[in-house]
Amino acid sequence: MTTYLPVITRVGSISRLLKQQTSQFKRYLSNINSPFQDDLSDFDLDDFGLEDFRHYKESPEVAKYREAQLKELLHNEAQPSQPTDTSQESLESIATKNEPTIIISKLNDPYLNLAIEDYVYSKIPISKTTPFKAHRLMFYTNSPCVVIGKNQNPWKEVNLPVMNRLGIPLIRRRSGGGTVVHDLGNVNYSFMSTKQEFDRFKFVNLIVEAVNGARITSTKIKVNHRGDIVTKDDIVSGDSGELKISGSAYKLSRGKSYHHGTMLLNSDLNRLKQVLHRDTTQVGLVDTSKTIDSVKAKVTNLQISQQSFIDLVSNGFKFEYGISGEPTTVENENNDDPDKEFNEMMGLSDFANAIKSANVYQIDSDSIELPQEVVSIADGLKSWEWKFGRTPLFMHTLENLKLNISVKFTVDKGIIENVELVGESHFNLLSELNERLCGVQYRGDLIEKALSGNEATRELGSWLHNSIDGV
Repeated sequence: MTTYLPVITRVGSISRLLKQQTSQFKRYLSNINSPFQDDLSDFDLDDFGLEDFRHYKESPEVAKYREAQLKELLHNEAQPSQPTDTSQESLESIATKNEPTIIISKLNDPYLNLAIEDYVYSKIPISKTTPFKAHRLMFYTNSPCVVIGKNQNPWKEVNLPVMNRLGIPLIRRRSGGGTVVHDLGNVNYSFMSTKQEFDRFKFVNLIVEAVNGARITSTKIKVNHRGDIVTKDDIVSGDSGELKISGSAYKLSRGKSYHHGTMLLNSDLNRLKQVLHRDTTQVGLVDTSKTIDSVKAKVTNLQISQQSFIDLVSNGFKFEYGISGEPTTVENENNDDPDKEFNEMMGLSDFANAIKSANVYQIDSDSIELPQEVVSIADGLKSWEWKFGRTPLFMHTLENLKLNISVKFTVDKGIIENVELVGESHFNLLSELNERLCGVQYRGDLIEKALSGNEATRELGSWLHNSIDGV
């Protein structure tokens, strides 16, 4: 087994940016919030004609505008987080923090990335007595692969012969949802929170707001009624003008939830079409009522860099879920903040803490060994039993005009239960096929091997092998 040695490096928060922006906040935000405080004396009020402002309350419109302006400032000023602390921490210590945390995996192994995601999710601390602050955001980019939902049928969702010829692995994830194609041109994101906070629209709206607000691409995006991120077409009404950029899948268990998706940035869309297109004359017709089919949609790339996307969404995550201000220390308490009096006088104390921070870690291939639990999860995801063997009952019909035969397999949990033939000249093969194939895993190589015993079935076995999975 290959030994994976990832380094987990803490990345500095953006809290230091607060000091750099103090003067900007004073000038910028004082213009959109009333500077009049409750401790003004009656003399002051009368002398300056401020009586009407004694009971000033900010309207919802002003509050909304103020928040929009603050986000604009963050978009313009915040810089990408850079590694500042090379001290290493274990993945377990990171995963169990009750603090908002961003994890950026630099690994490209899809099995390991999905295993790390599942491991982090399982370790999030849930307490009935401690306020929940352990929101997680994970980013990872996988080498080319196709990922199906845990309740999907691989023979129906993808073109297995094409995938195997291209050397692209099939992976079944542990969440629901539809089939997605991963490659080095997209970024996968995973937002983790509590089950009570789960909202399938909230985080994708955060992504849309972060990308649109940055104005780094001419493509405007939105969230449609399904929760997919799509292009925003102001001319074409309805869904007909939408091109899908990101879909989502979800998992809720043990008081927690995660929402993950794949953002198409600069992906190979031709390869995507190849592996998802199924010509039923070649790969057969799959009939099933017990699995979830993907919803077909036209797709496009957002065409921004991976780093830009990660930085934008990270800033949005920090704004929404981060911890305000500098961590409280004895040193901070004993030293006077030169801006404290000004902020309090001008009613800007809340804004002084508006730039929030979160733990940020990178995982790459150089240092601390992954927990054995992660390696075990990855090994489980690689197994044929998980990828194919958990597929509920289905029928797969394959037709060969050259051989003048149609074969219908009944398969349950990846095991052939029954074989039927259509074609009068082949009825004498029926009992032989059932005898040789029933109880065999539904794999092309095993079917060809089982039918290689005589000339009458050898050609049939080769054709079935190529049509089922082409391995």
